[in-house]
Amino acid sequence: MERSSSKLARLFVERENPDLITEPCIGRVLVAPPELTISIWDGKSILYPKHLYMNDRLFNDYTREFDITGTITEITINTTSSNIEIGPGPHKHEHGTIEGSGKYKAVGTIINTDTLKVGDYVKVIPCEGGQKWFVDSKYRSVVEE
Repeated sequence: MERSSSKLARLFVERENPDLITEPCIGRVLVAPPELTISIWDGKSILYPKHLYMNDRLFNDYTREFDITGTITEITINTTSSNIEIGPGPHKHEHGTIEGSGKYKAVGTIINTDTLKVGDYVKVIPCEGGQKWFVDSKYRSVVEE
């Protein structure tokens, strides 16, 4: 027969929090940025903005410079008209379709204009004893739910 003090001790142990999970887990966005709120462990825990560090690429103002070169393998341009100054004053010529190939070079800036949305799945990774979480990247299920 179990003693009362043993029963009480066992009850205290059962009520302790389980070991802290220190591995990545899947979260679901409850509130989109900038007040990002994420549900983890099937809704058993909620992560609020003060707990989160989000991958820079997930912000809607993430900016990257680009420099790109390549080959145009196919291009079709449907034209309506062109202004030409030949002869006795400006006049228009119909051109129809122009097709061709060639090379291109472009430089510029890419700015993300989207971010996480309610219902999106994200990978979250705990740190600092589960007090802070990294929101690493967005994912989607292979099987539609």
